[in-house]
Amino acid sequence: MKVFRYGCILVVILIMAIFTMTEGSRKIQIGYDITRMEHELARLSEESKKLDFKSGKLKKSEKISMKIKDMKLDLSVQGKEDIAVAKKSHNHMDKKLGSKIEA
Repeated sequence: MKVFRYGCILVVILIMAIFTMTEGSRKIQIGYDITRMEHELARLSEESKKLDFKSGKLKKSEKISMKIKDMKLDLSVQGKEDIAVAKKSHNHMDKKLGSKIEA
């Protein structure tokens, strides 16, 4: 009977040791995952800042005016809102429809 009791205690201790080791390794893995995600967050944050800077540069009216001139469009950029306004209509770009539509 003593041998059976010692055997049961040994099995319980082994199960507890395995559980403890598994939980410890799981905590270590979670720590590595957190560190990796923090590095990824820092990288993505830096990339976001760069893209915001580039976006701000592209929205400037001087850049828009240069693009309009490069495309040889008869447009002008007005005001802070960077609105492009046609100086004269482009009749050659209108689609020809079967019937006239008047406004």
